[in-house]
Amino acid sequence: MMPRPGFVLCAALLLAFPAAADEQPRYNLVRLQAQESEPVSNDTMHVTLYAAGEQRDAAALADQINADMAWALDLAKRHDAVKVSTGDYRTWQVRQDNKMKGWQARQDLILESRDTRVLSQLTGSLQEKLQVDSMRFSVSAETRTRVENRLIEMALQAFKLRAGIIGNQLQANGYRIVDLNIGTFAQQPPVVYRSRGMAAAMESDMAVATEGGESDIQVTVSGTIELTLP
Repeated sequence: MMPRPGFVLCAALLLAFPAAADEQPRYNLVRLQAQESEPVSNDTMHVTLYAAGEQRDAAALADQINADMAWALDLAKRHDAVKVSTGDYRTWQVRQDNKMKGWQARQDLILESRDTRVLSQLTGSLQEKLQVDSMRFSVSAETRTRVENRLIEMALQAFKLRAGIIGNQLQANGYRIVDLNIGTFAQQPPVVYRSRGMAAAMESDMAVATEGGESDIQVTVSGTIELTLP
């Protein structure tokens, strides 16, 4: 039974040779890329607020956080245009002079809406008991997909145009695409917001002052072409 391993090895080698023989060397390779971009108005607002506290008794602290979150959820869910979710409840010890002083806890409230006016007013109201952790704007998935599809067509046309220019300048008979990659990216601006205390001095409706701005959506087509030179 000893010859069987030798037979398997020979068969593997015979199968490998045709694959290697089929790999023809490539010459006259050129890497290039084309990019298209478009500024798009941000149409979705995202806000994260949190309920937090500190007490000596962990159970009493949990009751406080739960009460604040229940109040906030009841207020937020009155708005059908706002998508509402909560984050994990987190608690940790507070120590001083290597002795436990008490407990701190926090839970996030995550809000999202395409109605920025409603969400900014809701955010101002929620700051009666919660604090704002972050705020940002983005382009909705539907809008981003529509813009990206249009930019992909434009970027592919630009890629073909550049490939043709290179081929013509080098007097090539033609070219073929060896590999092609398409990437998308959206650059979003940072957002500055005012806390409820500052807004209270300036706005009677307690709405958070916001400006959605624009995102720059980009599509990049990169790849390698092989020129057919005379």
